[in-house]
Amino acid sequence: MSLRLACAALAALLLGIGRASAAEPPRPAPEEPPPFGAPRKGFELNIGVGPLLYPAYYGASVQRVLPFPSISGGYGDRVEFDLLDGLRVAAVKIGGFSAGPAARLRFGRRTSDDRAQLHGLRSFGEAGELGAYVAYEAGPLFLDAIATQDVTGAHGGAALDARALIGVPFGRLGIAAGPELRLVTRRYAESFYGISPNRSQSSGRPAYSAAGGLERVGFLVTGEWWLTGRLALRGHAEYGRLTGSAARSPLVRNGGSPDQVSAGLFLTWRLF
Repeated sequence: MSLRLACAALAALLLGIGRASAAEPPRPAPEEPPPFGAPRKGFELNIGVGPLLYPAYYGASVQRVLPFPSISGGYGDRVEFDLLDGLRVAAVKIGGFSAGPAARLRFGRRTSDDRAQLHGLRSFGEAGELGAYVAYEAGPLFLDAIATQDVTGAHGGAALDARALIGVPFGRLGIAAGPELRLVTRRYAESFYGISPNRSQSSGRPAYSAAGGLERVGFLVTGEWWLTGRLALRGHAEYGRLTGSAARSPLVRNGGSPDQVSAGLFLTWRLF
């Protein structure tokens, strides 16, 4: 009798567990990361932080490393923003072409960045720049050019940055790489590479008048590796070679370097 009761109790227990399991809602599948290069749907915001390596000033041979925030995202295929790359709004889209207003933040220069090399020279903060961009995308190929003017009174000049990138997906990892160049106005060049006569004596450097034109050519590599559906590693490495008037500046030739390297690696979280 006791054996029958034990078997009945065990059967009832198993039946209850089975019913309880059937009543539980199915667990949601792990969120998958968006395919590399896929069109954005709705609003997206990624935030994070990581080390940023950059020249102490434009033309410097000394590098600096600091923790830097990463903020990127956009809205659909019309708005794109990145703290390091700027803001773009596609007012016009025709096939693979897009164009519209753009804004960006460009690093400034302070004497404290390198007291030995910048002693007696002009300091100015980060520049808020406004302008426009044009881009063309076809498969893995991405071409773009952005022209912006300083509107905050920092360096006071304007620049045109252009690049041609090829993007390649490797599962959850996407890499884009290609050449880039920068054209600048005379006022931009004077701010970063010139030495005015009244600054020459205080800095101990010969006066130098920098001209506008092709400031640098280089190569850019960017990468994005999704660790989960929301957590990602984003990074870039950039090499630029100063040319023309910028490369001939006493700031570059005496204590500086025409070879400019910057890189960053950020751990980011997709909020939306």
